[in-house]
Amino acid sequence: MENQPVVLIVDDEPTNLAVLGDILEDQGYEVIAAVSGEGALATAKEMQPDIVLLDINMPGWDGYETAQELRQCADIRPVPILFLSAQNDTQSKVKGFSVGAKDFITKPFQSEELLARLCTHLELDRLKTSLELEVTKKTKELTESHRKLEGAFKESLRLLSVAGEYRDIETGLHTRRIGEYARQTALLLGWGKADAERLQIAAPLHDIGKIGIPDTILLKNGRLTADEWDIMRTHTQIGHAMLQSQSDSKMIQYSAEVALGHHEKYCGGGYPDGLQGEDIPISARIVAVCDVYDALRSVRPYKEGFSHETSVRIILEGDEIAKPEQFDPVILALFEKNDHVFERIFDEFQD
Repeated sequence: MENQPVVLIVDDEPTNLAVLGDILEDQGYEVIAAVSGEGALATAKEMQPDIVLLDINMPGWDGYETAQELRQCADIRPVPILFLSAQNDTQSKVKGFSVGAKDFITKPFQSEELLARLCTHLELDRLKTSLELEVTKKTKELTESHRKLEGAFKESLRLLSVAGEYRDIETGLHTRRIGEYARQTALLLGWGKADAERLQIAAPLHDIGKIGIPDTILLKNGRLTADEWDIMRTHTQIGHAMLQSQSDSKMIQYSAEVALGHHEKYCGGGYPDGLQGEDIPISARIVAVCDVYDALRSVRPYKEGFSHETSVRIILEGDEIAKPEQFDPVILALFEKNDHVFERIFDEFQD
């Protein structure tokens, strides 16, 4: 018989082993035997049985200890353990189930009952194993589908940020720098790698709302008037409206947060809502520092780009362009300690 189940019987009485062996072999089972708990563990490691019939009263390890050792051994596949014992009291049965037994058969037993229970537990174990394999397979398929979907989602967000660049004086390298500044800052704050990478993808969309700003304002070669600034400031709300979603994706959440809140000020007085302190989402507080640093370093129609040293000084000490109190003090301290990281990123992503 091919692929016959392997039954390990454990009993310190040779007569019992012989009787059980004859019954099981007559039904086509492959039988292996052990006369002690220690021997059962060694045999199970080598032969990997499909089911175990286990006596309780044995010298050395008793059946309960043996069951625990079989269960805890990483080298043995978890298989059904059936106690076969003359002990018929409730306490013994409860203790047997507590150490992992699947059934408790009382001696003397009826061969038909023993074989029926053995067959039932083997079939249940087969179905359990089959179900676990199917769950593993489906989980792997779902993980791969999720990976592909997330990849497509990331690419969609990247293309959306590129679309915004075509209506702005900024370049793709600017948005890439913002993403990398934000990722590095998040890691310095102790974020996990996955969340930091999500913020890296979301941060370049901070100015996506500029798609809705008229070219006469967006591309004006010179400083904006007060009325033009009022219009320009609406890009935060436009971007948020474009990105807000019922989706629970953290990338979408971060994207909408940074679009709306990256011009809010920790001290208050920013726009569009005048939030302050920790009422401003942490994602937006991170991007606020990143955006100001990159804006200071970059060439604009109305200014030359500042050096790294000058940009750091403005952020940390303040002038008419920016004030240190507008930034989260924790993020500002990290920036001061790690400004070389920002300098390296800016130099790496040059037009």
